[in-house]
Amino acid sequence: MIELSFFIFGLGFSVLVYYRSIRVSGFSRSKKALYFIITLIGITGMLFLSGVLIAHSFRKMLTPFRTP
Repeated sequence: MIELSFFIFGLGFSVLVYYRSIRVSGFSRSKKALYFIITLIGITGMLFLSGVLIAHSFRKMLTPFRTP
């Protein structure tokens, strides 16, 4: 659940970056598309991985210590 929320937040933030900065720039359509793809992969991937690490930490804290 945490991973999904971070992934969706990353997608939303990538779209926001596109509308606020890439779309209004004077670049060609192909360069805008390339920048959007790089931004989409970078921001969404980074936030998704952060969500995975946070969820893993929470799950590790909530499970009791096991002795072999």
